[in-house]
Amino acid sequence: MSATEARGAEHALDRPETLALDRQGLIALAGQGAEALRGARERASAVDLPFPAEAAREAVVCGMGGSAIAGDLIADAYAERLRRPLSVVRDYALPGWVGRETLVLLSSYSGNTEETLTCAMQALEREALVVTVTSGGKLAEFYGEQGVPVVRLPPDIPQPRSAVVHLLVSMLVVLERMAVLPALGDELDEAGAALAAAAAANGPERPVAENPAKQLAAALHGGLPVIYGAESTAAVARRWKGQINENAKLPAIWAALPELDHNEIVGYEAAGDLGRAMRVVMLRDPRHQRQVQRRFDLTRELVAPAVGRVLEVTAEGRSALARVLDLVTVGDYASLYLACLRGIDPGPVDIIERLKARLATTGYGRAGASPAG
Repeated sequence: MSATEARGAEHALDRPETLALDRQGLIALAGQGAEALRGARERASAVDLPFPAEAAREAVVCGMGGSAIAGDLIADAYAERLRRPLSVVRDYALPGWVGRETLVLLSSYSGNTEETLTCAMQALEREALVVTVTSGGKLAEFYGEQGVPVVRLPPDIPQPRSAVVHLLVSMLVVLERMAVLPALGDELDEAGAALAAAAAANGPERPVAENPAKQLAAALHGGLPVIYGAESTAAVARRWKGQINENAKLPAIWAALPELDHNEIVGYEAAGDLGRAMRVVMLRDPRHQRQVQRRFDLTRELVAPAVGRVLEVTAEGRSALARVLDLVTVGDYASLYLACLRGIDPGPVDIIERLKARLATTGYGRAGASPAG
């Protein structure tokens, strides 16, 4: 960021009245990851699981939006260490292979997400190994009464996307207990330290000149964010994109290397004015495979002339989990600061609420079926 940009950002993001646009306190919640981790670990460890350890042949996370991304983050962070296949379903239907030996994690902060509730019905019909991760709603009340284990989340988080650490750690503990993941050892402690460090480095008290997340927000302001990740940072890129959508109320793009080098990169050859509006952010991990590191370098070199700006953020932390959560925290802060720079309250998602209200006037199910079907 140039000195001129830094001064301009400082006049805004270092002023309390700018950040006061965050009326639901999402910026404060972004800094509470370490506390969320500890609480989620305790709650998930205390839940009785009526299944034998190692009973699951595979695992599925069912969820939408902020309640699903935790599954993606886990799958990427532990890709090389998973003891069982792990999939994420963002839809109304479970894959045909889900059955009695499948651990199904139903993830919905509200407990009322219709896609997840539909998957819940299917999972019970197939006698799968079902666990819910929720703050309440139908998942907790209706399915809890049927004997489905419920990992309870705090009920007072104003937006589900701010519960990502609660959701992720709850799932991690269940997956460890069911032997889908190896023993976590001290990884959660180290991840908690990484979350605390990221909050200290990027929190609202730290001025723009010393704050990477505020600098990112200033750099993204006025442009179209394009977020690129790879391997352990691919799902993080998706998280950043979603957070920019919901918090800053902006369109955004995400993609992952090496796949984007086989298609998306060609779009920069004649991007014109659209390309110049783009602000490309590359999320890097020092443990990326060597050829992936080279692809980041070469991709940057090739797209830089066509876009307004290319920025890089490198994950910090000893374990893959710590590095993923470090980047998640930076992105959460940056999206919230970007909202405030734009003069927008990051909390409400009115268009989603309008969509839900209209969907609620009709039943759901297969095309041609009655609402009750």
